Amino acid sequence: MKKPILAAILAAVAIAVQAAEPQVINVKLDSFKITPNQITVKAGQPVTLKVKNEAWFISHDLVIKAPEAGIDIKVNLGGGDSGEATFTPTKPGTYKMYCDKKSPGGATHDEKGMHGTLVVE
Repeated sequence: MKKPILAAILAAVAIAVQAAEPQVINVKLDSFKITPNQITVKAGQPVTLKVKNEAWFISHDLVIKAPEAGIDIKVNLGGGDSGEATFTPTKPGTYKMYCDKKSPGGATHDEKGMHGTLVVE
């Protein structure tokens, strides 16, 4: 009888450890687009976004602001730079991700189409 209880406890610990591992997602920023433009993650599971600016001469950033869901991200990258952000979303929903840099002409990169969606299930 003690072996099944021990097995159940070990299985529960293994599941808890696995759930704590961050989901790692690679994100590319380039010429007014974010790739992938839709990212799906799970509420309560840590997420690490590894962000690369593929543009060599233009600065970009990745912004996701949803404080009600535990998300407050801004990864600011110069041309060719990489960075990352780790967060744990707390609330399911659909949230905008975008670049808030401005072009010399006055429009933001978001207005030029550099945006996407973070879906928290």
